[in-house]
Amino acid sequence: MAFGDKWELNHVGLMISDRNATLRHFQSIGAGVSVGPQPLLPHEPGHGSLTLYRTLEGDPMTNTYPTGGAHNFRDGECQIGDCQLECYPMRPGPGSFISEYLAKQGPGINHICFNTPDIEEDSQVFLDLGCELTFDARVNGKTVENYLDTRKHGDLMISLRPPPSDWERAWKENNQAHPLVPQWKFLGLGVAVADLDATVAYYATMGFEAVSDPMTDTVLGTRRQGVQVGPLTFEFSEALSDTSVVADSLSKRGDGVNDLGFGVADLDAETQRLEAKGVTTLRRSNDNQVTYLDTRAEGNIMLRLAQGG
Repeated sequence: MAFGDKWELNHVGLMISDRNATLRHFQSIGAGVSVGPQPLLPHEPGHGSLTLYRTLEGDPMTNTYPTGGAHNFRDGECQIGDCQLECYPMRPGPGSFISEYLAKQGPGINHICFNTPDIEEDSQVFLDLGCELTFDARVNGKTVENYLDTRKHGDLMISLRPPPSDWERAWKENNQAHPLVPQWKFLGLGVAVADLDATVAYYATMGFEAVSDPMTDTVLGTRRQGVQVGPLTFEFSEALSDTSVVADSLSKRGDGVNDLGFGVADLDAETQRLEAKGVTTLRRSNDNQVTYLDTRAEGNIMLRLAQGG
């Protein structure tokens, strides 16, 4: 049994400075629908604690609080196919590691969150490998969400949560049923990396195995390979030239998430629909089965659509 094979996708975390502009952007181009903030966890009387790093190189700070009371919603969720994109606004600069991330690299995806049947056991796997906690939220001593520092190659953190409740599942099903949400299947993240082989080897040390051999695409200008992470595939790509579809991301931000990948029933029709909304097609793969679309105006993330998925 592979590590993560019982995980479920909770959300993809997009860090931005203007939440509403980002939500408007994805909705205006016909890619997603703003569905409001995430539902709160069920109230459990007792004490909560929130541990986070002010900077990624510094010491953590911990706030404790009584549970319950008013909640200030900050996140906004964009439903893109069956993927929940968490759009979280932060002010670039000092204050937290996420603010530091924005100041150094600009908007982008910095984590992906999975629900796991055993959050403590799976978290310990990462900790034993030297992947430290950068964020840890607990209620009465039980973890409700954390971030683990898996940025060594790919600059992406993995976040874990306990299994979703019935009401959380119902909320997601309702969002996906919205008539303006495209019927796309989320395949995973496209991650630009400087060293493909080292990245795939690093993920293998965490128990995530390659699901394909390295492939070269001269039209995209990439050498890429897929790795299974939970129910998804992370497609890692290194640039073969300055005109590669991932070259701009690498030059501006270094390693990091370049695109969100979705399987679609009719690639030509979906491409034309988005182009009619003003989206530019950047490149199609050698076999014409994959299209990269420039949706970076807000959030700095491309869309990658694949025929059938």
